[in-house]
This record gives sequence, structure tokens and C-alpha cells, in this order.
Amino acid sequence: MASIVPVTLTALNLRSLRRSCSKGQVRPKTRRAPRIVATAHLNKDDRQTWFASSQSLTYLDGSLPGDVGFDPLGLSDPEGAGAFVSPRWLAYAEVVHARWAMLGALGMLAPEMLGDLGVIPAGTGVEWFRSGVIPPLGAFDYWADPYALFVAQMVLMGFAEHRRAQDFYTPGYGATAPLFGLERVLGGSKRPPYPGGPFFNFARLGRSKAETRALRTAEAKHGRVAMLACLGCLAQALVTGSGPWRNLLDHLADPAGNNVLAYVGLL
Repeated sequence: MASIVPVTLTALNLRSLRRSCSKGQVRPKTRRAPRIVATAHLNKDDRQTWFASSQSLTYLDGSLPGDVGFDPLGLSDPEGAGAFVSPRWLAYAEVVHARWAMLGALGMLAPEMLGDLGVIPAGTGVEWFRSGVIPPLGAFDYWADPYALFVAQMVLMGFAEHRRAQDFYTPGYGATAPLFGLERVLGGSKRPPYPGGPFFNFARLGRSKAETRALRTAEAKHGRVAMLACLGCLAQALVTGSGPWRNLLDHLADPAGNNVLAYVGLL
């Protein structure tokens, strides 16, 4: 009986409290639970490194995309052997060369492959080293004189490279210097490697800091592989006299007879 009385009183108190709340007489005060947010901090010493030295880790601190501390020649060391070249310029030049290498590696392979597969006319599917202006190797039969096209390309590329260099020394130059009204779409992030804007970032990638960091790191990694690929295509062309697509087909047809070891005696 003694145990029933407290339970009954408690039930009555709860019913009276609900009636009071429904009439607007009493509103119990509730205390909001504290919000707990878990955050993780990645120590720069725990990042992935590749043949890094204690010296290189003093200036390659992981702040740059794709930074793994690799600098055996000390080129980015502001106080070492690489002091004659600005580390800022080296980081910028790597991004630019990486982008050109990705385009170049695709350009070295695609025409030859597409021509062989019949996707484009066979006459245009020539090896990459025969499509430019290299007199010893001949030139492709363009609609105009190849040397005239070469000069025109140098003028146009020189103008573009001049603006790019100005944007490096004066961040934001590309978005402010007059260019027939096109400067409005050429970005204005004041970060020379990543100008942004409707033209250079038309897909609006990198909406968050994490996504931007991941994309820039992926760009650096793919660009480094592409630079090695371009070097490999150049070496193969000098040794075999063929393009990368023909080299691949020859290797697949006879892996034991067409490989790098078979050509060591020709080097």
C-alpha cells in the first residue's frame, strides 16, 4: 500500500501539469542539451610523404596541393641550393606544366589511335612528332604553310603567356586589364594558379574548401604522371621511330620481343 501512494500522487501531478499547460497557465522550462561537435585535426607530421628529408619538411609543410615533401635537389628550399629560383614560381610553374602535359599526353595518343581505329580520316591520324614543325621529320600537309602557322601560333601563344606572366607578378591582372570586355570572365581570385571565373571554372567546381583541396591535389598528381608520360612518349619516338599507339600494339602482339629491354642495345 505504501508503494502505491507515491505512484498515484505522481500520476495526479502529471495530469494536473498537462491541464495547466493546455490552459496556458504553466509552461515548464526545459533545458536544451548541449551540442557536441567532434572535429578531427590532421597533424602535418602525419601526412603522406615520399622520400622526404628533415630539411625538405621544414619548408614543404603540406600547405600546397600534392605536397609530399619530395625535393631531393632542394629546388624549393629558400635558403639552400634552390634559392636562385623563387619557390612560389616553382609551385606555380609545376601547375602550369602539369596542365599542358595532360593536354599533351592526350594529344600524343589520340590522333594516332583514332586514325588507326577509323574514327577520323587515316590521313590525319599521324604520329604526334609529324604533326608539328620539325623539319628533319617532315610536316603534315596543312591548309597553309606550316611555318606560317607556326609563327601565328607563336604570336597568339606569346600574347596569352604574357598575360599569364603578368597575372603571376600582379595577381588579379587578368580580370582587370582591358581585353575587349573578356576580362570579366577571366577570373579574379588573385591566386595565379587558380584564376577561377566563368571561363576557367565554367563547371563551378570546388564549392567547399575540402572539395577544392581534393581537386587541386588530384590535379597535381595527374599532372605529374602526365609529365612523365610525355617524357616516355618522347623517348619511345627517338628509339623506335613510332608513336605511343603503335608501340602499344607492337608490345601486345609480341610482349617478349617488343619491350624496353629489347631496345637497350640501341640506346
